Amino acid sequence: MPSRWFNPRLPQTLVISQFLLYFDAFWAVLGFLTVAVNRSVQFSFFGRIIVLGSIAGYIYGAWGIANEKKVGYQVAIAASFLPIAARLVDTLSAGGPLSHLGYILIGGNLINAMFEYALIVLLLHTQSREHAKIWFS
Repeated sequence: MPSRWFNPRLPQTLVISQFLLYFDAFWAVLGFLTVAVNRSVQFSFFGRIIVLGSIAGYIYGAWGIANEKKVGYQVAIAASFLPIAARLVDTLSAGGPLSHLGYILIGGNLINAMFEYALIVLLLHTQSREHAKIWFS
């Protein structure tokens, strides 16, 4: 069976998840390149690792779902939580209290947060979980 980048024959929740994972990878790459070019914005070493890991996780997760790989589905779930985890680590490492819950949960952009949570919901939806459990190898 040849490798594919997108599989439209999956349940709707997983098809949309594939699209959102590639979409998030694209914006993460642009954000990483923007920070690399703009010297006024600083990225910590740990921040760079999280961004690069999330880009790899988004791409591998989408590819794994398209090829019906259980590991790809699990990586996609982990990658979908990385932006929230990164903001939590960012807040705690800056010495900020958890009273910054709005920043941790939403970040700086409500529309971006909606896409993050939509991806999480789609990946953890019952239809996605059942399909992955039965059909993914």
